[in-house]
Amino acid sequence: MKHALLGLLIAFLAGACVHGGSMDQVQAGMDRSQVAALLGPPEATNNTAGRECALYTVAKDFWSRVPWSMTDRYYVCFADGKVETFGKAEQQSG
Repeated sequence: MKHALLGLLIAFLAGACVHGGSMDQVQAGMDRSQVAALLGPPEATNNTAGRECALYTVAKDFWSRVPWSMTDRYYVCFADGKVETFGKAEQQSG
């Protein structure tokens, strides 16, 4: 039973997250369809003044993971339909 629960947890995390290597392939100038092909649909988007930012949860590589921190949040911002900026989202302190 314990192995089944662990397997379900791993499958859930793998399905909900983008692999870190995919984020490394994002480049300025890519269009939305190219980013979606690499990262899939974003978790959330934010639109302000002609700029759209998409948020993704990215799985850390194996050696960077600890039980309480296995993912990082990244953003990809588009202007005129093309990637303008992207990177690691700052963590909000509680």
